[in-house]
Amino acid sequence: PFLQLHPWLGTYYYIFNTRVAPLDDMRVRRALNMAIDRSAIVDSITRGGQVPAFHFTPPNIAGYTSEARLEEDLEEARRMLAEAGFPGGNGFPVLPLLYNTSEAHRPIAEAIQDMWKRNLNIDIRLENQEWKVYLSSRSAGEFAIARAGWIGDYNDPNTFLDLLTTGSGNNHSGWSDEEYDSLIARAGVKLDAAERYQLLQRAEAILVSELPLMPIYFYVRTFLKHRAVRGWYPNILDHHPYKFVHLESVGTDNESISW
Repeated sequence: PFLQLHPWLGTYYYIFNTRVAPLDDMRVRRALNMAIDRSAIVDSITRGGQVPAFHFTPPNIAGYTSEARLEEDLEEARRMLAEAGFPGGNGFPVLPLLYNTSEAHRPIAEAIQDMWKRNLNIDIRLENQEWKVYLSSRSAGEFAIARAGWIGDYNDPNTFLDLLTTGSGNNHSGWSDEEYDSLIARAGVKLDAAERYQLLQRAEAILVSELPLMPIYFYVRTFLKHRAVRGWYPNILDHHPYKFVHLESVGTDNESISW
């Protein structure tokens, strides 16, 4: 087939600014995470084979898949919001949801805005900015909730989990956890892969519990590939050395002729 869908080492997510009330309360962040329908987003909006994300790291990164998982649970979300002081959404401030100007991001933001309104009775104000301004706002912490995405630099869970360590230039959430930092640091010097992954599993369990972010879906690569293209193979990093790519003319009797 011409249409190709392949896993890609990336996560689409929202960041919570944990320095901004009431997002400094883990119960609020959990409620927001539990009150959206990720399957509806990928099935009805993105429609490109994306996979709903219930943890931060994409699955099967060099054999690592997070054991900790989010649950979508409206009753529990409402209970937690009430416990945090906002029963039925009453008194919850209107927070801005920042995204960079794009026709791809807007419908997702609108869907999540609607889900939070219907499920938690809270209002979110959508705010879009051009790319450079948006990046500046994120870096300066001038946001409450912001769209984000990360494509891994290398095939290892650390390329995602290191983002949320204290002092990381990409940790715009303001969240900091000493145990999390310690686990990531200890994993960085472990030579035994199994022991290293155990430490990273514990770190991701903290992340899934504290939720300074909201995973939404895992990326896939979607493209059209003619059957004459040879030497182009799917891989999670989406690396394709062109020196190995060539074309073959396929005749009507299925014989191949190199070009």
